[in-house]
Amino acid sequence: MLRIAALAVCLFCIICPGQVFAQDDTIGHLFKDKSPVKVYVSTVTDESGNNQVSIDGFKKSLEDSLNNRKAIDFDTVINPADSDIQVAAVIRKYQYLDRGPFNPNPGIATTLIDAAATATSNYVEMEVLYTVTDTKNNDLLWSDDVKEYIKKVMTPEESIPLIYDKVTRTFTSQCFGRAHEKDTVSEPM
Repeated sequence: MLRIAALAVCLFCIICPGQVFAQDDTIGHLFKDKSPVKVYVSTVTDESGNNQVSIDGFKKSLEDSLNNRKAIDFDTVINPADSDIQVAAVIRKYQYLDRGPFNPNPGIATTLIDAAATATSNYVEMEVLYTVTDTKNNDLLWSDDVKEYIKKVMTPEESIPLIYDKVTRTFTSQCFGRAHEKDTVSEPM
């Protein structure tokens, strides 16, 4: 039985090498030869329950992040019928702390550094669910949670544009970035 399973794995590796050496979970390759890609930011909703979150401010940051992406030429449009893809976002969590959470680490040095940073830095965290759909056939192209945090000295008012910028740039990188194949080690002949 074990031999059959090993044989099946070997055959799968030979027949489907693209699945074995999986690429990053990105859809950037779909738009490699298309310029510009027209994007409509459809809906941004706030489920965080925090009154400091601005849907309009977040939507503007998302549009700026898409327009500033260098790997793919995006143009944001105001009419969904004019778009190639639509992006929706659900802000699931926004949290600002006067002192960041303390994360004990296995090493004493990293624990001391984190403790010092926690005592002197503020902390902001955001989690956003992004969904990208094809406008023409309404197919889901990409959907994932993006979580980011910033640990530095800042006020709650200063933290909002900083975390918006970071979480939207992370989204554009994760969703539309270049896929990289895993490196394989070749044996000398």
